[in-house]
Amino acid sequence: MAALLDRRRDGGPAGSTSPGGSPPIAAVRRRRWAIVVGVLALVVAIPAVVASWPVDPATTLTPTQLRDRVTASSDVPWSGYAESSGGLNLPDVAQFSDVTTLLSGTSRLRVWYAAPDDSRVDQLYPTGERSRYTTPTGQAVWDYGAQLLTLVRRDPVVRLPRPDDLPPPQLARRLLSGTARDDAVSPLPARRLAGVDAAGFRVAVADPRTTVGAVDVWADPDSGLPVAVEVRTKDAAGRLAAGPVVVSTMLDLDQSPPDPAVLEPHAGPGAGTTRSPTSDLFGVLGRGSPAAVPARVDGVARERPQRGFAAIGQYGTSLSQLVVVPLPTALATSLLSNISRGGTAGRTVAVEPQPGARGQSSSTQAGALASPLLQLAVVRVGDRAWAIGGLVPDTVLDRAVSDVAGSAS
Repeated sequence: MAALLDRRRDGGPAGSTSPGGSPPIAAVRRRRWAIVVGVLALVVAIPAVVASWPVDPATTLTPTQLRDRVTASSDVPWSGYAESSGGLNLPDVAQFSDVTTLLSGTSRLRVWYAAPDDSRVDQLYPTGERSRYTTPTGQAVWDYGAQLLTLVRRDPVVRLPRPDDLPPPQLARRLLSGTARDDAVSPLPARRLAGVDAAGFRVAVADPRTTVGAVDVWADPDSGLPVAVEVRTKDAAGRLAAGPVVVSTMLDLDQSPPDPAVLEPHAGPGAGTTRSPTSDLFGVLGRGSPAAVPARVDGVARERPQRGFAAIGQYGTSLSQLVVVPLPTALATSLLSNISRGGTAGRTVAVEPQPGARGQSSSTQAGALASPLLQLAVVRVGDRAWAIGGLVPDTVLDRAVSDVAGSAS
């Protein structure tokens, strides 16, 4: 058959060649494969080409006005898919493994958001998912792997980071709430993200007591809904890091109310259901006496404690706020041991011995997990211990450790 086709094309005997020396059928086949490869290359290149098109968000908003629209966007319903990446490179400490994993890797998040008290965030894994529902009456956590639905009464306002803090809208609003009104706001080049021509702005954080140097946000200028957030740290001289340490980006977005049925917590067939007063470690540790933490830390007065979580100490409301919670001594000993094995991320914090009973000094020990953005310290004085954390530099954390240790005497 190939010979007959060759003869018909060339008008010559089978096996004759084209002027270039190749059999015509082979040349046709090569041309066909070249077309296929070219089409595939074009398809692969489409996202990059689209991303490089000029972006015109068509907005007359100033950067400050866009920031204000973002902070007021909590009533904008939406659903979509986002990815968040953290570059803190924190070691895996068993008691805080969820937090260290969250801030040192990539989180894949599927989100349905109707209102601040009506949302669902799925953290996706290769083998399943973990869903957190927020409802007007509390929260619920569905663990696909364990086949368990946990109904949570409530978590404290001051708590450990979790996956539903990381989608761009939640992350942007949370971070911006900790900035000052007089922090400089400047424009950033627009980006096309998740089908949105997003306008950008940067808030340069002037507070020297925080490691956060800048919060970069891109948002839909019409709704104010953030579609990307980048967090940059700064050094002691206030110089910004070359790249972001936390990035959260929307990859798919629908700005319409989600199906209410998707927001209803439910367990799978044959799955178990349990109840818990809180799902946060700080929430568990913070249910003691308000006298368990000092009235001032690093010169900052304690905020009024939240009802039900009186033992959680919050010092300040800006990005430089410190959080102090009491620890059982056994847990503190375990954490200090893990910190000592944390490699370059772990360090010993020098603390003056504190006076104990009958004038004798109490055994005092402190250590910290350090990253460019987040610091977490553990201090133990005799039979008392605390955890201290914040987006603060070493100098601020060390002073806080000293103040908390001194409160034991």
